[in-house]
Amino acid sequence: MTAEYIERVSARAAEIEVPAQVLGTATVNAENPWPGLLAFREVDQDYFQGRRAETEDLFRLVSRERLMVFFGLSGLGKSSVLQAGLFPLLRRVNMLPVYIRLDFAAAQPDLVGQVKAAILRQAELAEVEAPASNSESLWEYLHREESDFWNRRNRPVMPVIVLDQFEEIFTLGRSSGERAKATEVFFGQLADLAEGRAPVALRTWLDDHPQEAKKFSFARHHYKILVSIREDFLPELEVLRERMPSIALNRMRLQRMNGSSALQVVAYAENLIDATVAEKVVRFVAAGRDGVPLESQEVEPALLSVVCRELNNKRRGLGEPKITEGLLEGNRGQVLTDFYTRTIGDLPVEVRNLIEERMLTVSGFRDSIALENALSMPLVTRSSIDQLVERRLLRREERGGVQRLELSHDLLIGVVRASRDRRHREEETEKARKELLAEEERKRKLLREQQKEEQRKRELRKWRWLVAVFALLMLMLFFAYFGAQRLRQQAETAADEANKQQQIAKAELDRIQDGLLIRQAALSRDNTKVEALIPKFGKNNRVEFMATATDLHYTIPDAVGHREIYRFELFPKPETLPTGQNAVAFITYLADHPTFQNTLLTAGPNRAFHVSYIGWGCLSRIVALIEYADPTQAPTVTNFNMCHLLGHSWDPTEE
Repeated sequence: MTAEYIERVSARAAEIEVPAQVLGTATVNAENPWPGLLAFREVDQDYFQGRRAETEDLFRLVSRERLMVFFGLSGLGKSSVLQAGLFPLLRRVNMLPVYIRLDFAAAQPDLVGQVKAAILRQAELAEVEAPASNSESLWEYLHREESDFWNRRNRPVMPVIVLDQFEEIFTLGRSSGERAKATEVFFGQLADLAEGRAPVALRTWLDDHPQEAKKFSFARHHYKILVSIREDFLPELEVLRERMPSIALNRMRLQRMNGSSALQVVAYAENLIDATVAEKVVRFVAAGRDGVPLESQEVEPALLSVVCRELNNKRRGLGEPKITEGLLEGNRGQVLTDFYTRTIGDLPVEVRNLIEERMLTVSGFRDSIALENALSMPLVTRSSIDQLVERRLLRREERGGVQRLELSHDLLIGVVRASRDRRHREEETEKARKELLAEEERKRKLLREQQKEEQRKRELRKWRWLVAVFALLMLMLFFAYFGAQRLRQQAETAADEANKQQQIAKAELDRIQDGLLIRQAALSRDNTKVEALIPKFGKNNRVEFMATATDLHYTIPDAVGHREIYRFELFPKPETLPTGQNAVAFITYLADHPTFQNTLLTAGPNRAFHVSYIGWGCLSRIVALIEYADPTQAPTVTNFNMCHLLGHSWDPTEE
């Protein structure tokens, strides 16, 4: 493709009317023709300068090949070359550029669907008739016999699928399992499309339905694919070579802009800057020595755009008609200082420390750091690194198989070093201030402690005298108190003992009196009084009693005839009697029977508490009054039925 052909293509600009909605919103204008860190868009094509040769080379490659790879370092303006340089040329030869930046925001992104949706959207904006899309693959969509694109002049249009910032498919596209699956699906369909081969699933289906093959065009590939990727991600494309061999064939590298091309970028806005000042701006950005030809110097387009935009903003703020040499010289350092300050202003201070401490040597030269080492530092994240790269402050390059980070330009060294030195001075000043305050506080504290020590000593001497006097008084009081306490305790002990003996005597007297009363009531046959006195004594269920009856073999007459006479005995079971301090002194048996009315029978331990009587009947109720050897222990009573103890042969109704 000759230069004359490209000239003719460029000359057709007046004949091609592109709908305004296709071009989008401008990022620049005549008053501010430099976009800074933003990319030039297609609508900005009149302001896009300095990349004509690269744009034409890329146009030739796209026109010739089905798949091509456009790569370069970050900050060289790949997106600007595509949108403001290549796209206008494509439209002039009836090609439809479809700009796509894959979106991985969804948990399960439909990347294939995004491509088809972008094709339809760009076709609609460009007023191009496009085939409808369904759930079919990209190959099927673009290879159907009716899959033609027609413009308003009824001419066929070829879609050019431009996948910009393709490196994100290797980062964001692998950030989760679901996204990785979607990425693999997209790689498969992209490979089929790039290699012009029908998908395996379609070939299998056509084997079973051969009559459907006529619906597809297998030899016609009416589309182009352009992949734009950062140079440091080129190794990632190697994973696609097996299924997409052409990914390694057709490539174009975008390099840094030389000084002459950079001068075109600056001097184009002749209404804002004179040619002599424009050259000084280029040399300022290139950081080249005076006398070195411009074409021998290299310029980063993004940095050039930042400097021009900063200078122009300064000009507008001052109300000056043009950017002057004085404005440039007076703000040589401030332009980049402002850029650096704004770039890191919204990031953690740890990110700033990474830049200033690890990307400059101690003596102030540019240094690099491995990406993985940077990410191991506190609060330094991949997102913050990506922002610094996108903002053109840092450059990410692969060296020896290791991704490394460094400042994007030596021109930033002075700004970063000044910021570092200023921060170090501030830190040293703050440290010295804190140390001075700490020393002053230490002296004040020492003085307060000395004053307190003196006061303590004076108070101690005073208190020692008072304590001595007080101790003497307390000693005297102690002896007096001790004597009084001893006398009081002796008196209280004697009183307690007397009271105790009095209570014992009273209790003994009460028990004796109660015992006499119950005996008296029994002898006087006052059963009511007996029953009233019994509850005064505790009930004893532990002592068990026994009874025996011995026939004396004689009878006595009475009103009903003759009755057999027996000898009856009452006594406790020995094993139930308490021992030791609880030993029983004697037991009194209260009995009431026609044979001997209101009889009292008493026995002590010498008789084993046995009592007996002679008569003709047993006693159905006996109250045993148990009195103990310990006079302080209250008597207890036990009620029992003698007849029951003698057995069933003794009828209680005979009593």
